[in-house]
Amino acid sequence: MMDSFSSNHLEQARSNSVYDLQQLDDLRQRGLNNDESALRAAAEQFEALFMNMLMKGMRAANKVFEDGENPFSSRDVEFFQDMHDNQLTSELSQQGTLGLAELMVQQLSPTGTADHTPSDLLPAQRFNGSSHQTAHSQSDEAVPYQDARGTQDELAAANNRRSDNMVLADRADWRPGNPIEFLETLAPYAKQVSEEAGIAPESVLAQAALETGWGRHVVADDNGSSNNLFNIKADNRWDGDRAQTMTTEYYNGQPQRESAFFRSYQSVADSFHDYVDFLQTNPRYQRALEVGQDAGQFVEELQQAGYATDPSYARKLQTIMQSDVMQNVREKFGF
Repeated sequence: MMDSFSSNHLEQARSNSVYDLQQLDDLRQRGLNNDESALRAAAEQFEALFMNMLMKGMRAANKVFEDGENPFSSRDVEFFQDMHDNQLTSELSQQGTLGLAELMVQQLSPTGTADHTPSDLLPAQRFNGSSHQTAHSQSDEAVPYQDARGTQDELAAANNRRSDNMVLADRADWRPGNPIEFLETLAPYAKQVSEEAGIAPESVLAQAALETGWGRHVVADDNGSSNNLFNIKADNRWDGDRAQTMTTEYYNGQPQRESAFFRSYQSVADSFHDYVDFLQTNPRYQRALEVGQDAGQFVEELQQAGYATDPSYARKLQTIMQSDVMQNVREKFGF
């Protein structure tokens, strides 16, 4: 009878085997559930296939020098050698030996990684007729919306708008067409509550942009939109309306999809005011409020206090605050 030690080793070997089809089904399920870890797993599988092709090429090249009477040149030996190569390349890819999987994750991740940001996610650069950067230094961080740069035509159109932004944003069917419209529409709300709370308006706008994907992914409720721009959850302290949706939380640095309830508001204005109230009534955010006028330090303290589980939360917010569209909005609204 197999003891527990042998059984555990056998199970570990089975789970790490390249021939275990259950792993492929697990990867498919993670992909369907939008589990971010599925991207890295798929990238590792691709790297393993690439390395296996290299191994096959080297084996084929060595056959030229093989002795036809060599007992180690039989088909049986080649079969088991091929199995060994498949397992070897799978394990090497999981260790990041070649680095191809990491490059794929960097390029395909919607928000980049801590070490790399895809070029189409960077803020726009301003040039004065040469290849040298002038007004803004290029950020090496990720802005989670590739259109965050904006065009000169969009900026001009935004500057010429005369609509009542605060009325527009409270419409149930409001959906911004681009980051410029998103920031300009919400800037009056951010400026108002920021003055009341003593925090920088750009940090409030950056949070709203990051939490909702520039207004494209506001949590939905029975009425259409929850108007929850800051993804504040509805715990036992909340006795108002709520909306349920899937969200990504990080545990020990690893993303995990789970269902959660979020607060639902009658208007965008209510969301902004509740955001400030949420910070002011929670002692753990006291340090963040004390440095509220320093936008960069404020978001660092928010992350330290546990506002979000994403380990890159503050970094992403700082990148949005440094983007060109944010600088244009700050200039236009005077903050």
